[in-house]
Amino acid sequence: MIILSAMLGALLLYLLQNYLYHKLWNKNLSVSINFSEEKAVEGDELILYETIINKKLLPLPILKVKFMTSKYLNFLDFNNSIVTDNYYRNDLISIMMYQKLTRSLNFRCLHRGYFTINNADLICSDLFITFEAVKNYDMDIRLYVYPKPVDYIRLQAPFNKMLGTVLAKRFINEDPFEFRSIREYQSYDTLKTVNWKASAKTGSLKVNVYDYTSSQQVKIIINLESDSIWKHEDLQEESIRLAVSLASAFIDQGIQTSIYTNGRDIITHEILNIPPGSGNNHIKAINELLARIDTILPIPAFVPVIEENCLHSSENDYLIFISFYQKEDIRRLLLTSLEKKADFTWIIPTNQSVTVKADAVLIPYIIPWELAP
Repeated sequence: MIILSAMLGALLLYLLQNYLYHKLWNKNLSVSINFSEEKAVEGDELILYETIINKKLLPLPILKVKFMTSKYLNFLDFNNSIVTDNYYRNDLISIMMYQKLTRSLNFRCLHRGYFTINNADLICSDLFITFEAVKNYDMDIRLYVYPKPVDYIRLQAPFNKMLGTVLAKRFINEDPFEFRSIREYQSYDTLKTVNWKASAKTGSLKVNVYDYTSSQQVKIIINLESDSIWKHEDLQEESIRLAVSLASAFIDQGIQTSIYTNGRDIITHEILNIPPGSGNNHIKAINELLARIDTILPIPAFVPVIEENCLHSSENDYLIFISFYQKEDIRRLLLTSLEKKADFTWIIPTNQSVTVKADAVLIPYIIPWELAP
């Protein structure tokens, strides 16, 4: 009789807990996942916070939290995870009644990019592990990992050379309709800039100072197309790093800078570009744009995409081509630019298998950029 009563009690307990877990396990249960920062740079270490809240009397001793993100987020804790084309996390936790549980997962950003977590699954078992129930939670978690700037010491000499050309054009192209201030006359000033009224008042020659033409800009044009069957991902990434480094340097000098590329947006799959601008917000926009380039998507031919922006540029524009692709069509494009008296520099990222092989007439306009070992 005692054994029968015990068996009956166990059956009733099983049925009761089975009913309760079926009906109530996901009531007042929530999960949130957040990155410690919304943006980072290649190589940075961040934290992913995984928070589960159980606001009810029913404890959940067997609960799994599953989510997926990019393999380029290198989590230091490899337990409960699988890395293939993506990173898959499957944590087993136990959470009691009216408890909030937060787990911290440290990771390193191995690659620039735009990374998301779109959903997470909570999987619950009853006390006897006789069933599993699943609830999916929609997420909108985003992380921008900006390209890491190249070594400025290496970049300084070529940048100063380009900056000198830009500033020379800026001096030549002062805008007479954009008055800025009055200063003392210098020996190199022309008589037409003398402000005779101010000179008469002060008893010494004064000249007008004008802002430079508002149409002047630096156009950074990134080609991610390869001229062989090899993709050369290392050169693609170095091209993007060069672009963000140069853009930041020119913007720091107050020079309007734009970006054009044949790379595609990981979100829209459209070709990316950003119009001229300056200031910290423009640098942020450029970083985000370059982070979103997805080199896995098909990359269209460079010349047809970029040609209009190159051959129809204002005479005040300074063009910077960043391209390890060196086939005849791009060389012909640059030779045509020379005929039109366009000012440009061609930066060619190189490695052991890609070397500079351009026409002799273009050599003065080329800056080889060897990948750092």
